[in-house]
Amino acid sequence: MVIPTYERTDDLRICLNSLSKDIQLGSPSYEIIVTDDSKSDESKRMVEKEFHDVSWGKGKQNGPAGNRNAGVGRAKGEWIVFLDDDCIAQEGYLDAYAKAIKANPDNQVFEGRIFADRPRKTWAEESPENEDGGMLWTSNLCIRRKLFVQLGGLDEKFEVAYEDVEFALRLRQLGYNHHFSYNASVCHPWRPVTANKSNWKKAGYQFQELLIFLNKHPDQYQYHSTKVFIKNAMRGLFKDIILGIFKFRGKGNLYKLSKIICSLKAAYIVFIWKNSKNLKKLS
Repeated sequence: MVIPTYERTDDLRICLNSLSKDIQLGSPSYEIIVTDDSKSDESKRMVEKEFHDVSWGKGKQNGPAGNRNAGVGRAKGEWIVFLDDDCIAQEGYLDAYAKAIKANPDNQVFEGRIFADRPRKTWAEESPENEDGGMLWTSNLCIRRKLFVQLGGLDEKFEVAYEDVEFALRLRQLGYNHHFSYNASVCHPWRPVTANKSNWKKAGYQFQELLIFLNKHPDQYQYHSTKVFIKNAMRGLFKDIILGIFKFRGKGNLYKLSKIICSLKAAYIVFIWKNSKNLKKLS
């Protein structure tokens, strides 16, 4: 399995402990590969000192796509399980994937459940919950290594985001079925969105990645259209903000407002992109 990491030594330690053979009883043999984009060597020292069976290696230093691809490049197994460094594998996690693979021999892609550690307390925290499948997020994904390599892995032009969204799109376009295994379950604790040393995302990253996605897949415009972003903004303004007042006592509403502004800005960017495409067609 491949675990990308960046400046989150404490989270990585918890993640690796959850993958110990004492917790993952009954699972087939597995290797754990940590691929590290950190600037410091804290995670390297921790892994080498505390987890002798874990293989640590340097990532490509060009974002999560390249970091995961680097990990796959070192993998020896037939199947790759991607797990984020801030996720906590539950008991029987790897065995659940093994059973799903055996029960669905025609499938080459599997995804597992991602759940939060508690109810949400504020809009200013995030957790990529996936309770019913269909997301194909690399936070918790299992794929045959041969297929991943054949598809060219994750597109490293996406340096911050959209890399797994774009990869999932390619899988669907090529007709690969996927199976959701509820028992291949991991916990992703709620994370505050306040800046810290592990917050490597640059301001405005989402707009840059959106344009890369649209230029690569212009036929997917309907899913990233001006209307979609305006609809998200209106929902945030007239539903989420009000919900935040009553449910969270206003906690995180300023952050939610910033997300609404981002949605409106994205709508404007997509509008400009679409019109520039139309002008090129006419010229």
